[in-house]
Formats: sequence, structure tokens, C-alpha cells
Amino acid sequence: ALVGDSADGYPGIPGLGPKTAATLLNAHGPIERFPPQLLGERHDEALLYKKLATLVVDAPVLAQVDDLFWREAPSSFATLAQEIDPRLAARADRLRESATLSR
Repeated sequence: ALVGDSADGYPGIPGLGPKTAATLLNAHGPIERFPPQLLGERHDEALLYKKLATLVVDAPVLAQVDDLFWREAPSSFATLAQEIDPRLAARADRLRESATLSR
């Protein structure tokens, strides 16, 4: 969070490299416990980057793989697909028909 991660698209706090970040974390613990003046106006930004860098391990997951199969698009999709490209609407119809046949 402090040094950023270009692969994930968050910049980190300007002027803080890996060594400085490690020193700060060793001295103060998590960003939430940093003295307010330490990061100044960048404190909330650092907390946001920490949130973005944190892996969510308790996210809901599907009960079974079958939940991933295409069932059919909502009724509003047909109108939208027709506006975008009539071929898209036709493809959605074919998918719906093949899903119906495979049940």
C-alpha cells in the first residue's frame, strides 16, 4: 500500500520506497496506527491503497460449478443487443435455444 503496485494499478505514497515503508511498518505497525502527522494528507490515500492490496478471503463463492453455466439473458438484453448489433441478438437467441435443448 505504501510503495504501490504498478501491476495492480495503485501508485503508493510518493517518496516512500520499500526500505522506508518497511522501517515505518516496523516502527508503528499497520497504517491504521501511524501517527496522524506521519503521512499527513496522504493517510487516507494509504488506507485506500491498503484496502486495494488486501486479498479478500471471505468472499462468497458459488456452491457448485453448474451455477456458472449460461441459463439465459434477462429480457432487457434482447432490446439492448438489437440496438448494439442485430447479430448479437441473433447469437443470444441461438445460445438460449441451445441451453434449452441441453436441459
